[in-house]
Amino acid sequence: MKPRAAAPMLVGLRICPHHINYQDAAHGGVISTFADVALSHAVYDAERPRLAPSTITLQVNYLTGAKLGDWLEAQVRVDRIGGRTAYTSGEIMRADTPIATMSGVFAIKR
Repeated sequence: MKPRAAAPMLVGLRICPHHINYQDAAHGGVISTFADVALSHAVYDAERPRLAPSTITLQVNYLTGAKLGDWLEAQVRVDRIGGRTAYTSGEIMRADTPIATMSGVFAIKR
């Protein structure tokens, strides 16, 4: 089955007290996990029947921090789906400000 044409996926996260590090900013691991979840879910949802993605590589480039109470949105694109791998990219935004860019490669099981 061919990938369905869809708008870029949008996933959100509110920064809560348990996401904060000792510098009162969202921990980098929270941002990285958010990126992985958003990218992999876009692959999972890209075809019917749904795909079963496993992360091969994940790259997150941190541009600025997020603070307690910030609403973050991950804007995700599935750039290419092959027979065994899917390629994704996107940004994590706070309002109109990008706080991170991300890309991932996922093994897929059909």
